[in-house]
Amino acid sequence: MSLHLIALASNAGGNREVAGVVVAIFSAALYNLGYVLEKQALGELPAVRAHPVSLLRTVANSPRWLLGFSAMLGGLVFQLVALTMAPVSVVQPVLAGGLVGLVIIGSAVLDERLGWRQKAALVLVLGAVVAIAISASSGGRVAQRVPGNAFAGVVLPVTVLGLLASWAGVSRRAKPGQLELVLVAVGAGLMYGLGAVAEKAVATNMVADGDVEGSVRSLTTVYPWLFLAATLVGMLVFQVGLQRHPASLMATFSNVTASVCALVGASVIFGELLLPRGWSSLARLLGFAAVAVAIGVLAGERQPVTEEAVTS
Repeated sequence: MSLHLIALASNAGGNREVAGVVVAIFSAALYNLGYVLEKQALGELPAVRAHPVSLLRTVANSPRWLLGFSAMLGGLVFQLVALTMAPVSVVQPVLAGGLVGLVIIGSAVLDERLGWRQKAALVLVLGAVVAIAISASSGGRVAQRVPGNAFAGVVLPVTVLGLLASWAGVSRRAKPGQLELVLVAVGAGLMYGLGAVAEKAVATNMVADGDVEGSVRSLTTVYPWLFLAATLVGMLVFQVGLQRHPASLMATFSNVTASVCALVGASVIFGELLLPRGWSSLARLLGFAAVAVAIGVLAGERQPVTEEAVTS
């Protein structure tokens, strides 16, 4: 089904949010396919660096990596479409929920064996995914404008934190270990989350002015260029972490970090509820707390977490 047909179906049925969830599910499937293919390819390649030219030279001759990257680009396109149909608070948890499938694939296809700390952290983060997903309220509004001051207020601190965590994680002076995994995953996740916020701004223009006019108007703003820059930095950092650490851990931590970042950004900038009304707010708070505890569990142990070292 093409993107155009999906949009028509959502309009005809009067429920764009449901259609947005369907598109987000397809986006998550493409992301998972990309993770697996890239991880398999990186395992056969020399060590990569968080530098665009160096990375390109290393992966250019790997058809499997290029196929995985293409799948992830496809996931990115469908993610943008989903954001024009439903709020971030609905789309991001659906994307994060797809990580459950990646954990299963990582064990079966990638033969990733985790120690007790990694398993505990993974269970906590997957529990956070479930809690955040069930807290997504239906009927949320899709924003119609982008407040510039609020956007800048989110972008600046997230950029600084993301770059600092990324630098610390990929630095050659940092000893490979679980703390490095946390830094790399959180750094990449913050940059991906920043990209998601900028992507939401582009989607907001498309909702307000129509797909074509909104896309053209967005080119005169900082939003699409920030999205490209943040996503590129996130991808470079993520590739380094993906080669050094298990895909299930890297993808889970970076995606949940990106989801939390996007949820907070959507609340501050677009007025979407960070804590939904009623009991759902408790579920979301428990999800956020589970992420924090999981990071503490991993960061508290300095032993390496490469596939060879994390035997059960």
